[in-house]
Amino acid sequence: MMFKTHLAAGALAGIFLFQYSMPSQPLLFAAVFLFASVFPDIDTTKSVIGKRLWPISALLTLFSKHRGFFHTIWIPMAAYGIGLYFNQILCTAFALGYLVHIASDLMTSEGVSLFSPLSKHHMRGFIKTGGVVEYVFLVMLCVAIGLQTIRFY
Repeated sequence: MMFKTHLAAGALAGIFLFQYSMPSQPLLFAAVFLFASVFPDIDTTKSVIGKRLWPISALLTLFSKHRGFFHTIWIPMAAYGIGLYFNQILCTAFALGYLVHIASDLMTSEGVSLFSPLSKHHMRGFIKTGGVVEYVFLVMLCVAIGLQTIRFY
């Protein structure tokens, strides 16, 4: 999915989280959550985050292909596990935002291998990245964000 679609999906998921649990540091939670919702694309220098964090993304591309390790379940699980010992709120925000990104990419025709390298099963959806259906999905996310924001306040 495109950067803006990941960001909109992260924003909508974040709004739902805020409606049912108010974190003690809401602005920091929201920032970490939204950052994590786009972070997995750091595994390519062509993504928005990859371009902004170029030295890191260039280094990562030497070890991982796009939608490889950074699009598996292992990083959000590790973040959540680390949160059990350190800052639970922020690590949970990172893990949940990261999962929103992966769930969004599961809907694309490129898909992801959630449990790689343990399983090479590649799960795919039907949305072509940058295609008409993704733009319709993006508009629907934006409308839902607007409606939820109005309802939230």
